Parts: sequence; structure tokens; C-alpha cells
Amino acid sequence: MDPNEFLFLILPLASLVLILVAIVLVMSRKEHNIHHKELETLNELMRTGELDKENYSEVLQGLVSKRVIDEKASERMKKLLERAL
Repeated sequence: MDPNEFLFLILPLASLVLILVAIVLVMSRKEHNIHHKELETLNELMRTGELDKENYSEVLQGLVSKRVIDEKASERMKKLLERAL
């Protein structure tokens, strides 16, 4: 391999891959934080009493439709709600 090939081909490609991986990691962390905030807000509303059973079920269905949580998690949360109330 010629040294010029390494400098002009391999290093730019490696740096491009590194930049793309960093972008993907930052975006996934940001998305995770948004979902975590939504769930924390939901729990806070439930604790303060501003959210009742019907509203809670509607919000859970919204989270399922947005694919923030899956169906199994939704069912577990509904069962916990029934036990709490």
C-alpha cells in the first residue's frame, strides 16, 4: 500500500465513520432522554392526583401508539394502576 493511498483514502473514510457513529450515539441518547421525561411526567401527574384512571389509560395508549412502550409494558402498568386504585 502506497503511503499516499493511506493518507488520502483510508484516513478520511475512518474519520467519516467515526463522525457518523458519534452522531448516531448522540441522537439515540437524546431520544432516550425524551422518552424518559415523558414517563417521568406521567408518573408525577399520577402521584399528584391530576391524572385519573381514564386519563391514565388514554395516555398509556398514546405511548403505545408512539412506540415509547410496548404492549406488555402497557398491560403491566394498567395492572399496577388497578392495584393502586
